[in-house]
Amino acid sequence: MKSSFTRLPSGLLITGALAGLALLGAHLPVIEHIGPLATALLLGLGWRAVGPVPAGGQPGIAFAAKKLLRLGIILLGVRLNLSLLRDAGPGILILDASVIVVGLVGINWLGRRLGLDPVLACLIAVNGSICGGSAVAAAAPTLRARDADVALVIPLGSLIGTTAMLIFTFVQHHWGFTAVQYGLMAGATLQEVAHVIAAITPFPEAAELGTVTKLTRVVLLVPTVVVLGWIFERRRRRTGAGEAAAAEEATVVVPKPWFVLGFLLVGVATTLVLHAWPAQRREIDQVIGQVLAGANFLMAMAMAGMGLQVDFARLRANGSRAFATALLGWLMLAGLAAGEIAVLGL
Repeated sequence: MKSSFTRLPSGLLITGALAGLALLGAHLPVIEHIGPLATALLLGLGWRAVGPVPAGGQPGIAFAAKKLLRLGIILLGVRLNLSLLRDAGPGILILDASVIVVGLVGINWLGRRLGLDPVLACLIAVNGSICGGSAVAAAAPTLRARDADVALVIPLGSLIGTTAMLIFTFVQHHWGFTAVQYGLMAGATLQEVAHVIAAITPFPEAAELGTVTKLTRVVLLVPTVVVLGWIFERRRRRTGAGEAAAAEEATVVVPKPWFVLGFLLVGVATTLVLHAWPAQRREIDQVIGQVLAGANFLMAMAMAGMGLQVDFARLRANGSRAFATALLGWLMLAGLAAGEIAVLGL
């Protein structure tokens, strides 16, 4: 039997080729408006729509979509300006916390009103409120969700998030928010980290704030999963879901967002280097540029991997109620974030 590592190359070759095409075409007339990361995602979706992905490529594709995504995020820490955190104040935390709380409560309520199972409604709420598929995967064991529910929510959220990301990019190019407003909107409302990175990459002035805003939501995933596990376990025991289920010990699987810590550590190291050797700023900036180029390539591979994993057959089989819940819920959160940004003067 082949080891897991020996099964990776073919999938990595596919995602690497799509990432290379996206980066090579980054300055073409149409592609330059959506960025290479979004292009890599669209290339993956296009391949998946035209024909199947080779079976031997699946491990590498999954590795790119998950592991390389996180490695790319860590490396993106070289462009983190830590003074931004100091100057931002509590506004980002208030914005992110409100999006998560309102999303969890509001989307759950909406899903239940549309007739969805409580667990399925909660998975949709977690997907839209925090960080997409990774949040769903983290919350599913805690909620004791069925595999079918997870398989429904993740591609559905990916579709909505991808569409929203493309719309954000188009709107910013043609009408435009301020850099601060755009970074906050993208970071506070787009589901996947990769969606946020793809949306902000064409606008460097919004990149730092958008990344920080998004990764703050990712950090809040940890307490959110713990609280959801406690709520759903109490609900099971209160409703008497069966003696066997009531007797089971609740096990809360808490994800460890190590890549967020890595992102911050790289940002700290970069800040210290820039302050320690200001006379070598040009050389340091060259190194930072090379690291960012590597990070963007890894992120493009991850985006391509995400696109290649979309199951269109399952998407067609999904119910309209789940789609309506996810779409209306996201629109609610986008409206909330826009209103808060305006009211708080962020």
